Amino acid sequence: MTTVLAIAPGADALPAAGRSAIFGGGPFYEDGQAAMDIVRASGFTTVMLWSIHVHTNGDLYYNDHLVVSGGRYVGDAGWPARLRTLKQAPTSVNRIEVSVGAWGTPDWEAIDDLITRDGTGSGTILYRNFAALRTATGADAINSDDESHYDVDSTVAFARMANAMGYGHFTLAPYTAVSYWQGVTNNLGSLVDRVYLQAYAGGSGNNPASWAQSLGRPIDPGLWSRHGSGCAEGSSPTQVGNQMRSWHGSSGIPGGFMWLYDDIKRCSSSGTAADYARAINTATSS
Repeated sequence: MTTVLAIAPGADALPAAGRSAIFGGGPFYEDGQAAMDIVRASGFTTVMLWSIHVHTNGDLYYNDHLVVSGGRYVGDAGWPARLRTLKQAPTSVNRIEVSVGAWGTPDWEAIDDLITRDGTGSGTILYRNFAALRTATGADAINSDDESHYDVDSTVAFARMANAMGYGHFTLAPYTAVSYWQGVTNNLGSLVDRVYLQAYAGGSGNNPASWAQSLGRPIDPGLWSRHGSGCAEGSSPTQVGNQMRSWHGSSGIPGGFMWLYDDIKRCSSSGTAADYARAINTATSS
């Protein structure tokens, strides 16, 4: 049975303008409909399912959960239906992306090896598995969070394969290696419609303006929410709003993102998902 989320009259969850994305891991799979409803009411416009891991045999895992194998969805039977509710009114969400890769994981190496071995045709296990993932998740785009391999040719081949099966866009989540991301964007052109620049952890100090100049397109920078011991690390909603407003004025950013829903959940007393979404949407709406 589908849960219908009620938003009270006058509630400000649905943004009039601005755009905002939220990366989320385990809770987006494990927390049932409750997590979907929190995000629907939050004001975030894009949900990033982080992270898909590609094994050497082509199996796809959502974090530690096997979700696609042998060209079939084999994960939690209720997850696809829950994900479909993300875009069901009333909601702020209008886009879902699946993010591939992470720090310390050889996902893009595995993709390169599979493409070298099999190619990118519709009969390959890589194609069939990502097609099954798209059917299950309803994803509008694939996001690359490559933090180790940085091979332009295999990335471009994969992105074109994904587009052929129905993923409308290919997005980037860089924090370094600008020349690699330049090569990807130069080859893919308008297929790359968003760049989610990491401006925290290893990407601290990244300047959206310089990345926009290097990649030839606007940048949606991201910050890390409150996290760590006592929730003392990271940025509060107020700090996020101030930084996004500054970047909007200096770099013309069209939106921004938050890392990470899992931490926002743990540190909700320091700011809810709605608080962070409001901070980004307000800062980037003018």
